[in-house]
Amino acid sequence: MDAANILGQSPLFAALSEAELRRLAELAERQDLHSGQRLYGENESPAYFYIVVSGRLRVSVGGDLLGYVGRGEPVGEMGVITGEARTSSVHALRDSVLLRIASIPFLDLLNREAPTLMAVTRLMLGRLRQYQRSRRRASTRAQGALAVIPASSSVPVQVLAEALVRRLGGWPGARLITAAHVDAALGAGAAQTSFDDIEGCSRLRAWLNQLESRHPYLVLAAHSDRDTWAARCLRQADRVLVMAEAGARPVPIPALDTLPEGKLLAPLELLLLRPEGDPSPYTREWCDVVGARAHYFVHPWSDEDLSALARQITGRGVGLVLGGGGARGFAHIGLVRALHQLQIPVDITGGTSMGAFVAAMVACGFDPVEMSHVARETFVNNNFLNDYVLPRVSLIRGRRFFNRLVDIFGERRIEELRRSFYCISTNLTSGATVVHDHGLLAAWVGTSMAVPGVAPPVAWEGDLLCDGGIVDNLPTDVMQALERGSIIACNVSQAGDIRAPGRGKGIPEPGALLEKWIGEGVRPRFSEILLRTATLTADTLFRKDAIDRADVDIHMPVQDVGMFAWKRLDELVERGYDHGMERLAPLREQLLGI
Repeated sequence: MDAANILGQSPLFAALSEAELRRLAELAERQDLHSGQRLYGENESPAYFYIVVSGRLRVSVGGDLLGYVGRGEPVGEMGVITGEARTSSVHALRDSVLLRIASIPFLDLLNREAPTLMAVTRLMLGRLRQYQRSRRRASTRAQGALAVIPASSSVPVQVLAEALVRRLGGWPGARLITAAHVDAALGAGAAQTSFDDIEGCSRLRAWLNQLESRHPYLVLAAHSDRDTWAARCLRQADRVLVMAEAGARPVPIPALDTLPEGKLLAPLELLLLRPEGDPSPYTREWCDVVGARAHYFVHPWSDEDLSALARQITGRGVGLVLGGGGARGFAHIGLVRALHQLQIPVDITGGTSMGAFVAAMVACGFDPVEMSHVARETFVNNNFLNDYVLPRVSLIRGRRFFNRLVDIFGERRIEELRRSFYCISTNLTSGATVVHDHGLLAAWVGTSMAVPGVAPPVAWEGDLLCDGGIVDNLPTDVMQALERGSIIACNVSQAGDIRAPGRGKGIPEPGALLEKWIGEGVRPRFSEILLRTATLTADTLFRKDAIDRADVDIHMPVQDVGMFAWKRLDELVERGYDHGMERLAPLREQLLGI
């Protein structure tokens, strides 16, 4: 290992001369980490500073992902320079090789070398800005290794792996590696090298690292679910896809049991082969058996499916998050129309309350014209919110509206939709956010829209659930955790929209809304006050964090529209379209990764 050359390729030491690099290299030691192994933890003393030679590290705080560190990047330098305890934990996402330098010799070097000190300072400031923005990028956004593991020998892994390579740009942008490729390059049986064979493993890792320096993407394909090469693919991957047939009954994957202590830090996702229209009765069971955080449906010969898959697993997908806000949410339909016109594909949708309703239609494949028709029939031509009841629990029973949702979405289940979807509700019993990414679509969309006081809470497993906007009116955190790519967040909620202009001057007026209305605009309605009260905390305390997670924040100009102004549907759709075009047109190439 040429330590001086490796250090010279790091941005931290790019300004050093060859002589200075050689002196620094004399202090460096090699350190190997296995997939899942911890480098250091929170509150530990900073004894070393590291440079990643090969592999990738995962940085977390309190178990929450903070970011990734890849080849040539430093890690641990902040703690060494400040002398303070570690503020994060670092684990090997996959088998990795590092150079480590003890803190005392490193600090001595900084005291002697002004260029090095300046480079370290600039890097620290840049990293702090990056972390403060809380923008996590998918682990494979710039480069990376993807592993495809079959659930059985009958699954056509190579067909899919070859198709992925083509959609990742083909040679030299992406390269397929199978056991046969390894044996051809390193000799017969090299792919099945035992993990106890230190020399053989080192040789194989060095070869893979060399390939990774030449190709932005490596697609590691295993033909068996139980051999050593399959286990190695798992340990060398930044993202793992377990491939199965949607109609097959779930079975355990032996290769997953070979990991050290059963740990896999790389995101593991399920890839289900399912022709359009076919059922997928075991989706949830497959996810549970495999331990997948998410799943995709793909037909091996569908260009659209394969392109969407390639986008998402390389962090180039587009996620759309839609917030709640009553009738103002009709503006979301106009945004979807703008996305269609700009040919920006939406790969995953999520939302709260009215945002959940529109996001669910997107996930089901409704086009903007169909969405407008459904909204008109639901909220304008027929008032499905008028089954009023003596307000012991709520203003309406909510049964007519729930039945309407069943008419719209039928028996669709969230986990069986070809486009990923989630929505949010609030657990009134515990105060926690509940993420709904499986189960009956109509039921969970209705739960996300159940505004306390307007509609009755929904009973679930002994708890009561209601509108998600109480705690998370713009759920970008869920989208960010999936690491699919850019996030477009559309907010239709407004601060300061419940007002009584000209009243209460000098002294409070408790009866201002009960007397003859003399203020500007329209008197706030009871239902609007309830909705605003329900979402107040999320809109004021947590909105900034939700917006900061988004790559594109779209704040719709709908502040003059009441939250129950259903008859302004057409106007709101047009506003959403115009504002969406204005915001998205300049960003189209960025979102498409052109």
